Amino acid sequence: MPEWKNHDKWAEKMGISKETSKFVNGLIDFPKNCQEFQDFCERDPSARIFTKGRPTRMTVASLITHDSGRSNKFYREIQLKFLSQKGSDHVKAYYLHQVLDYIEWWIKNYSEENLTVENILQEKRLEKKIGDPINEELQSVVKFAIQNSEEILQDYSRDDIK
Repeated sequence: MPEWKNHDKWAEKMGISKETSKFVNGLIDFPKNCQEFQDFCERDPSARIFTKGRPTRMTVASLITHDSGRSNKFYREIQLKFLSQKGSDHVKAYYLHQVLDYIEWWIKNYSEENLTVENILQEKRLEKKIGDPINEELQSVVKFAIQNSEEILQDYSRDDIK
């Protein structure tokens, strides 16, 4: 997926600090290394793993791996719940990371004439992979990505993807 330098570049252009971007990138790509998230999951009852209707000592943090929030809605919701406590920029950085990763994945796997970010981020695809399209932070990230479509596509063009 995109290098963090690209995530940081686009976060900065969106007005998100490098510190926030790096924190969120680390949470998404290496969740087990984020002690603050691990601690949050220990405290939050919604992050407990249940077996036969009973809570166990395990938390969802032990199951979340690199980018798993993109394929598992529950994992995504726990990460977003954690990030929402830190503020809107953390949530935007989360969605921006996921959107950029998804754009790169799309470019790598599909060849289309006249490709635009708007085409890639069609609502149904977006909802399945990234989250609820009516979410305010996600809407602002999608709008930002569409407004910067040409430059984002240049950053993630086929020639640049290894």
